[in-house]
Amino acid sequence: MPDPVSPTTSPPATDVDGKLLLAPEEAQALLRECFVKFRSGLIDVVATSIDGTNDLFEENKFVTDVEVADFRSKRPEWLKRFEQALQELFDKRLAGNRRRGRRPDADRSLASLRVLNAFDHEKQSALVTATQFLHRLTKRELDALDLRVGVLLGETLTREIDNPFAPDYILDAAGMTSRALLPNPRVWRPLLERVLADITPAATKTYIRLNRLLADRHVLPEIKAELRARSELRPVDDGELLPLFGRLIKEVAPPELAVDLTVPAASASTGAPPSSLTGAAAAAAAAQLGVGSTALAPASVATATEPPAAAGALAAITAPPPAALNPYILELARAAPPVATAAATTNAFGLPQLDPLLALGSLSAVVAALDRWQLLDPGMIAAADAASPAGAPGTEATVVPFNRIPWIRAAVADRVTNPTDKITIDVIALLFDYIFRDPSIPESLRRLFGRLQVPILKAALLDRTFFSDKKHAARRLLDHLAGAAIGATSDEGYRAGLELVAAGVIEEVCRDFKVDVAIFDGADAKLQEFIDAEQRKAAALLDNDVAAALVAEESEADRTHVRTLIRDKLAGITVPFEVRGFAETIWADYLTQVRQREGAESDAWRDGVKILDDLLWSITAKERNAQKSRLAKMVPALIRGLRSGGAAVQVREDRLQPFLEAVYKLHIAAIRPQAERSAAAAGAPEQAAESVAPIVPTMTRIVNVHDFVAEMVVGTWLAFDHEGKTINARLSWVSPMRTKYIFTTRSRGHALAVSPEELAWQLRDGTARLIVEPVPLFDRAVSSALDELSAKKPGAAAAA
Repeated sequence: MPDPVSPTTSPPATDVDGKLLLAPEEAQALLRECFVKFRSGLIDVVATSIDGTNDLFEENKFVTDVEVADFRSKRPEWLKRFEQALQELFDKRLAGNRRRGRRPDADRSLASLRVLNAFDHEKQSALVTATQFLHRLTKRELDALDLRVGVLLGETLTREIDNPFAPDYILDAAGMTSRALLPNPRVWRPLLERVLADITPAATKTYIRLNRLLADRHVLPEIKAELRARSELRPVDDGELLPLFGRLIKEVAPPELAVDLTVPAASASTGAPPSSLTGAAAAAAAAQLGVGSTALAPASVATATEPPAAAGALAAITAPPPAALNPYILELARAAPPVATAAATTNAFGLPQLDPLLALGSLSAVVAALDRWQLLDPGMIAAADAASPAGAPGTEATVVPFNRIPWIRAAVADRVTNPTDKITIDVIALLFDYIFRDPSIPESLRRLFGRLQVPILKAALLDRTFFSDKKHAARRLLDHLAGAAIGATSDEGYRAGLELVAAGVIEEVCRDFKVDVAIFDGADAKLQEFIDAEQRKAAALLDNDVAAALVAEESEADRTHVRTLIRDKLAGITVPFEVRGFAETIWADYLTQVRQREGAESDAWRDGVKILDDLLWSITAKERNAQKSRLAKMVPALIRGLRSGGAAVQVREDRLQPFLEAVYKLHIAAIRPQAERSAAAAGAPEQAAESVAPIVPTMTRIVNVHDFVAEMVVGTWLAFDHEGKTINARLSWVSPMRTKYIFTTRSRGHALAVSPEELAWQLRDGTARLIVEPVPLFDRAVSSALDELSAKKPGAAAAA
């Protein structure tokens, strides 16, 4: 059920499937709003960079004094033309004209290459390095921004989206401007190198702001969470998943297990003829390439006191169970062979009615076996027998669910002849390998997923769009069941209700699913009905908390705007503890006071914001003499301003002095030579990590906890330490200005309301931990499997 939109928030710009809901003119208006922010932030940085170029040609014998004077006289014109170039490039892109080819470079002719000296080569190489660094540093934010801009442009989402805010457009504008005004490459190359060095850190901050703006307008609000969980290896088109898994599995298998399988197209028919492997060779290879994390004999099935065997993607493709103890092989041996009928049966109209399994060709025997096993699973029976207490017949055993797909793979190996079917079984095993390791799914509810193993495997074999269609009914059932299971153990009533509904729909699937995967639609609809009802109850109980948070945010409008401003100022940078703490407390109080008394257009407000900007700039490394000179001139006024602001909000000297001493040390460190800074950093004690303490291993791509919290998506689950207990809670509501977050538990007994600043510090010190972001189970599992398999490739460890 979609989250309700409060009157102060914008309606969604995209739906849950990423489809644009805005009219074309509305989408373009939003892009133009983004461009205003993009241009404003960029021009401010470039203007400062251009103003600081008096030292650019010191000790440069290749640039004459006349050329230096000419360059300095053209700096205002350069800035004006740069802004015009940005505008023109953006307007062309909005009109539908894509960027083409490389930037024009008049210095690429053979004649000019013959006269390049060592200085020219050095500067050209420096430009290339600076460009690569700009792309590398901005990639994380740009990946999300590309997809958001692509949606607003109404274009098909690919890995190569022509984003008018991308670094290439900045480089084009700077290059076009420089070449037009400064004909000598020995003048414009050093200039571009300097400008790029100053733009690079600011570009990341600008992209963060654009992403936050679009997220607040509900343009793919969950895309950054999805990208954090998404493997770099995952193809844009999920129709390529099976071939990709096939190649990876072949590469990680030991040489003695490797078989020469032709990787099939994902669209190959289910009943395709066998590959070139025939007879015993194919059967042996298929059996040895069995999958599953706990691919062992029934005796290894874990009980309530015995942990399961080690899990992992490599085990999932290389550890076959012993055939003599495989309950599925034993069941196949006991099963009576199919009796050939003399004639086809007829329907009510007297017309021949063929068995639907006959249409499956070589896979019909496998599907027939799966039909029996989804009704009465030999693996579950064996596990229950192994877990039963000795000497206590009839006593109910506690069985820990485990991945049974490898046993099934080994049992049907000689009957699976199509390479695509073999890869399909491998990938389903990897999927359940992840499910049984995912900490967001409570142990007590994993048996529900265990019961789904056979139906899901059969659905994937019968309908290969299981992998390519995110709306596939069987995938939706898995995703929704996993989402409903998170935090279920915190409320016994909810857990019992979920288990009752889920067990019912799973039993229905196991009983009725033959070859038509539409059975999963009905099952998912029943589960979703339960989920929607629970969400409606939670939303109704949330009304009072939301109303109180809105009133507080509106009554403290000045403080709300100050907190938003400071959050933007600190975005994208790692700030020392002392500086961040000062900015979020003392300086936030001071700016709030100034805004309340004198307004946001007053000189005092502008001075207060400038002091914060100067503070953040002053503690960054200073490589150039001009930067060090500027810092020396800035420090006295900066310290006076900080003291004055602290005094205005009545901060005691004994509280302010430690902060000023820390700033002094940061200033000294900022002007040290690079070698000294590196040596000092190597010898310094390790500071508190900036990353979130995750419960889920795949979420370690979060690097800055404060930025992560500032962009946290509704639906994110966290574990809080509260009064000696651990509470699993879901982010259910975010205030319009993001000053208050409300988390709810499954019990709905009470809500947890925190500010993003408080939450960030809790995540840093470990009193709150990330459970999972709102990313579907299937997507998390696929990316996890791809990354694990890739890490096991020969040479992967050395490359890392």
